[in-house]
Amino acid sequence: MAQNDENLANLDLNGLRAEIDAIDQAMQALIIRRTRVVQAVGAFKDRQIAAGSKVHVPYRPAREARIMRTLVRRHEGAFPKTALIQIWRELIAAGTRLEAPYTVALCRDADGQDCWELARLNFGCLNEIVEFDSQLEAIHALEDGRAAVGVFPAPVAGEGHSWWPLISADSAVRVVSKLPFGGRPVGRGEDTEGFVLAAIELEESGDDRTLFVVKVDQPGDEATLRKDFAKASPGSAILGVFTPTTENHGFVLVDVAGFLCNQGENFRRTLLDHGLKCGDVRVLGAYGVPIPADEM
Repeated sequence: MAQNDENLANLDLNGLRAEIDAIDQAMQALIIRRTRVVQAVGAFKDRQIAAGSKVHVPYRPAREARIMRTLVRRHEGAFPKTALIQIWRELIAAGTRLEAPYTVALCRDADGQDCWELARLNFGCLNEIVEFDSQLEAIHALEDGRAAVGVFPAPVAGEGHSWWPLISADSAVRVVSKLPFGGRPVGRGEDTEGFVLAAIELEESGDDRTLFVVKVDQPGDEATLRKDFAKASPGSAILGVFTPTTENHGFVLVDVAGFLCNQGENFRRTLLDHGLKCGDVRVLGAYGVPIPADEM
């Protein structure tokens, strides 16, 4: 039987170890119970699919973001929050795999950097990770269902080739999450950041940012663009600029505070009102804001 905290000081080493064993047994029993509930969720979805509902990837990053924020907010004691989140990552990944196993796509950026470690930490130890030969092939794998989610390196200012201009306007693939979300476990790529891409519906997590691709006339230098966008949309950040070699226009990937997935035209008008010569504006995705380091 679990002891009250004030009684722990009265236990010898064998008593303390017995207490740990009792807690472990209770935790495992709850995991077993949780798994049965997850299986019931899967059975419910199977019935919906049999009745004609659309098949969905069992991945809801906005819900996961809310879960992780709640874990951190209510946590107390010496156990590290980063490790706590990693435990739940494995629980969630194992549960979604029971609903439907899925493949995680990877690719490398121009510098040869991939996000293997971020993918494994976020999607657990059981889901298959496949590295594709090119960024475009990885995107096509998401579009045709060979992979359910992909983890792509975050764009770097000034890089010559990035994945985001390769996503066409009619593609169902969107940015749906940013990694790492809560804490950064020690590993070989401690400074790596990435975005999760998937062909799923975007959901609001309660604290979000939206990615827009903006077509601009005669983009000029990046420093001026950054200044113009910061003036038109305070708090926004340019993540990348792409200028086709045979065109006199460019595309800007801009990160804006808020869940604004239905506000593309309003954002365009805001840019025009501040003197930016822009054409089409489309949503590339949205993501829950990662938990700040000082809260971990």
